[in-house]
Amino acid sequence: MELTLPNQLGYELIARDTIAAFARRLGMPMDRIDDMKTALCEACINAMEHGNLLNPNLRVQILCHVDDDRFVIEVYDQGLRPFVPPPTPLSIVDKLTGMGSLRGMGLLLISQLSDESGFVPRDEAGNCFRFTFQRSGAAHVCR
Repeated sequence: MELTLPNQLGYELIARDTIAAFARRLGMPMDRIDDMKTALCEACINAMEHGNLLNPNLRVQILCHVDDDRFVIEVYDQGLRPFVPPPTPLSIVDKLTGMGSLRGMGLLLISQLSDESGFVPRDEAGNCFRFTFQRSGAAHVCR
């Protein structure tokens, strides 16, 4: 499945509902679908805000497919700002105790909700963030 969204906050909700319907059709458990919906919203918002810098002329693309027993979601921005990982990311505890901004917890949240997540290197402009869910739901363990 492929979706292309305007680079405007709020359209992530359309992607969320579409991907959830696809996952339900494939028989994914509802608790995992809820995790997937939250992770997808966070990834789309990051693409819009951080990759595309809220430029209304750009787009966010979402590719979703089933690979073996995994549900794979990739979110692409057009990359006005390439992702550069911080040297030492703060933990949620560090952020909550005031060591850093409370913003910027999307990637941490996605990593906790999904079975695998991370940026995928690309030869072309833009960023690709991929996250996966086991279709059975059995592989997910809160970390």
